[in-house]
Amino acid sequence: MLTGLAHRPRELERVSATDRFADYCLWDYEPPTKPLGKLRSASLLWQSLAATGANPRIADACDLLRRELGPFRTVWGVKQFADRYAYEFYFYDYERLSRTVSVGRVLKALRPLVDCPLRYPDERPYFMFSLDLDNRTVEQAQRLEEVSIYIGNPGSSVSSGICYNYSERGLRLDNFYFFFDAAREMEHIRAKIACSAHLDLPGFPMDQILWPELRNCGVVVVANKKHNDGVYFSRINVDQLILFLKRTGYPGSLIDFVETNRGDLDHLLYDVGIDYVKTANGLEIVKSAFYGLL
Repeated sequence: MLTGLAHRPRELERVSATDRFADYCLWDYEPPTKPLGKLRSASLLWQSLAATGANPRIADACDLLRRELGPFRTVWGVKQFADRYAYEFYFYDYERLSRTVSVGRVLKALRPLVDCPLRYPDERPYFMFSLDLDNRTVEQAQRLEEVSIYIGNPGSSVSSGICYNYSERGLRLDNFYFFFDAAREMEHIRAKIACSAHLDLPGFPMDQILWPELRNCGVVVVANKKHNDGVYFSRINVDQLILFLKRTGYPGSLIDFVETNRGDLDHLLYDVGIDYVKTANGLEIVKSAFYGLL
C-alpha cells in the first residue's frame, strides 16, 4: 500500500558524490558552489508539496517514478494558477525512436495511483513528454486523461520545439517553444516576445514580461500558446528564485524555507516561468511555475 506524510514535508535529502545536476531540459550543468552535503532539488519539492497543500499521493507518485526510472531522470514542476496548484512531471529521452523512457513505461509505473487509457505509438519521434497531477486527479478521478507530447522543429535557425496535447480525442496542437541564449540574443528575445497575437504594440512595457532581475540567466524560452504567451528563465540562482517566488505569490512557508536554507540551496540552478495575457488592467499572470530535478 502506498503511503505519504500528510500536511508536512518529507525528510530533507542531501547531495551525495554521485548526484546529477541538470536543468528542466535535462541538460547537465556544473554547480556554481560546492554541492556535497547540501540539499537536493527533491528537498525543495517536498517542501513545495507541503506548502501548496498537495495530497500525499503526489509524493507517492514521485516514489513510483524514481523506482521505475531511477534518480535524476524526472523533471518536476510546481505550477500555480489563480485558484489551484498542479504538479507537472517531464520525461526526456533524446534517443527518440531508440528511447527507453516512453509514455507507456511511465504510465504503467503510475498505475497504482492513477489509471490512464492512453497508448501513444513508440514509432513516433518524440523526445519528451509530460503529465500533470493535481489533488483532484489522485483523490477523486484517479484517472489521467491527457499527456503532452513534444517533438523537434528541424530546419529553424532558432532551437525550438512543438507541443501537442494527447487525449482520447486525439492530438491537439498546443504551443511552440523557442530557445534563446540570454547573453547573446537579448534583442531576438525582445523581438520574439513582441511578435505576439496577445499584446498591443507599440509602447507595451517589456519589463513586465522580460524581468530585468532575471535577464542574466542562461537561456530564455519564449512560448506561443493557444490562449496566452509565456516566457521562461532557465538557470537562475537561488536569490533570483526567491525574488520569483515572492513576486508571483507562492506560500510564505515555502519562501521562508528557501530563505532560511539559502546556503544549502545555492549550488543549484533553477528554472522558472510565467504565462501571461494582456487585459484592460494591464498584464495578468495566469500561471507561474518553477522546476527542479527528482
